[in-house]
Amino acid sequence: MMKKMCALLMVLLIAGGAVFAGGGGESAQSAAAPDTIKIGASLALTGSLSRFGVMMKNGYEMWKDEVNAKGGINVGGTKKPVEIIYYDDQSDNNTSAQLTEKLITQDNVQFLLGPYGSGPTFATTAIAERYNIITMATTANAANIYTRGFKNVFAVLPPGVKIFDSFIDMLAAQNPRPAKLAIIAPNDNFPVSVAEGADKYAKSKGFEVVYYEVYPKGVKDMSSTILKIKNSGAEVLLGSGYLEESVLTVRQLNEQRVSLKAIGFTTGPELQDFRDNLGSDAENICGVAWWMPQMTYTDPLFVSAQEYTKKYTDKYGPGLAYQGAAGSQGGYLLQMAIEKAGSTDTDKVREVLAAYDGTTFWGPVKFDATGQNIAGGAVTFQIQKALIQTVWPEGAASAKPVYPLK
Repeated sequence: MMKKMCALLMVLLIAGGAVFAGGGGESAQSAAAPDTIKIGASLALTGSLSRFGVMMKNGYEMWKDEVNAKGGINVGGTKKPVEIIYYDDQSDNNTSAQLTEKLITQDNVQFLLGPYGSGPTFATTAIAERYNIITMATTANAANIYTRGFKNVFAVLPPGVKIFDSFIDMLAAQNPRPAKLAIIAPNDNFPVSVAEGADKYAKSKGFEVVYYEVYPKGVKDMSSTILKIKNSGAEVLLGSGYLEESVLTVRQLNEQRVSLKAIGFTTGPELQDFRDNLGSDAENICGVAWWMPQMTYTDPLFVSAQEYTKKYTDKYGPGLAYQGAAGSQGGYLLQMAIEKAGSTDTDKVREVLAAYDGTTFWGPVKFDATGQNIAGGAVTFQIQKALIQTVWPEGAASAKPVYPLK
């Protein structure tokens, strides 16, 4: 009997040891494969805004791949890989809001990277605020997003009303400088806020705004607007429309033989399509951008704007504009906040973001109490001999501006 009991005890001890060893093995496996940090993004992957939505997705993926290649985000000493869940909002604001709620309530994402543009971001951040989820608003800077008292939205771009400031500063530095400006914009959230900001800033610099118009979004004929600009005596035109409207404006300016000393757009000149559509008529037209590959800012992750551009081009081909870089910047800011907080807790990460004041490959960043980036600013570039050259401010310039237009 005693022998049977001893034998049974030995079996139990061996089995217990095996269970203990197996448990230890599972714990080690869990430590070797930590949980991911789950992030959601509703983007315009199809529809009228898909060009920029896809570019932003590329930017998000660039950041994710860079950080995951280094083992992930360091959260209190444990590196956690990044997982990004994407949905296509089909360039529709309401769809973007619905998908954002799905990302939060069904996919259980911990953070959000914003959609393309101020319209959908205005809608989606209301959802995120209700669930206490941080949104890195990568390409949304219309003022009304940040005047609702929300605490969980942080902008990559500086306030939209400032985007034409560098172009106006460049005009003010010319000798002789122009005196009369025309400003036009489609009836949409961001373009109108830009036009209002340009109007105010131009007047503060001593310019006379002799023509100002908000026209219907998606217009197919600008001829009546062009005629009014011609009759106003304007010397310079500022347009805050989208690519199609910028191309249409230049074509109809030429058709009506309108002579201007400078032309600047918020969207269009940075894209190859603009130059392909207009050919030599695109020469010496200016654009404004929040970021350009020629900038000299650096950081530990992407190294420099030039290095970032090379990696992006190698992976996705040519055509990078600031929207793609803004996507990567949004992810990188979130990463740095999580690492400094040592946590993925919303309140702790928010506290770090609110106090951030630094520089990355994108440029300087500092948030005000509303979540707007008040440190950065736009640069002016110009198409010169079919190439893009940064022309203002002088400290960031790769060439001198051609003024007046030939």
